[in-house]
Amino acid sequence: MKKIFKLQNFYMLMFLMGSVVAFTSCDDEDDNPPHTPVVQDMYGSYTGNMAFSDISLQDASDDSSVSEAVTAKVDNDTIYFDDFPIKNIVVSVVGDEALADKIVEAVGKVEYKIGYKPELTEKKDSILFAMDPKPFNISVTIPSEVEGEEDEQMDITVNVLPVDGANYECKTTNLKFNIDVDEVQVGGSSIGFEPKRFDFEMKKK
Repeated sequence: MKKIFKLQNFYMLMFLMGSVVAFTSCDDEDDNPPHTPVVQDMYGSYTGNMAFSDISLQDASDDSSVSEAVTAKVDNDTIYFDDFPIKNIVVSVVGDEALADKIVEAVGKVEYKIGYKPELTEKKDSILFAMDPKPFNISVTIPSEVEGEEDEQMDITVNVLPVDGANYECKTTNLKFNIDVDEVQVGGSSIGFEPKRFDFEMKKK
């Protein structure tokens, strides 16, 4: 009889311990509620790719875009690029890839930033943002290949336009946006330039 009593006590003790663990687990869940997305979730560092193509090809089935690796940082109102990809713009200006490579090497890293205004969607599953890009300038001295001639100073101004649809997906941390280049000036004069589109797809590190 004593043995049966001890066995009942043992089962009762195990039941009480299980109840304590269950209540503790519930308390832990209450202390760590699911994260509700906020605009600040968009801030951080990103890596990904930038596709560069003629705007005239955006609706075409044969899109001969060129993709490059790219990185960026995002704070409360600005997207920063420490090394904005300019080669394809330069190729479009000078018309020669070998010369473009020399110019890009001479210019080095091009820092560029784009202002933006974010807004969390009603479903709180993504952040839409309106972009406010400004023109950027590239200045480079091209050494003369003819002895005795002066080096050429090339000042390039690139006009940039925003494209609707920029967004950050809260669950995947994917950041996507486009910008267009509609005009390029060299030495203050507009040149014949086929408008281009930069298509960015990046993910937070």
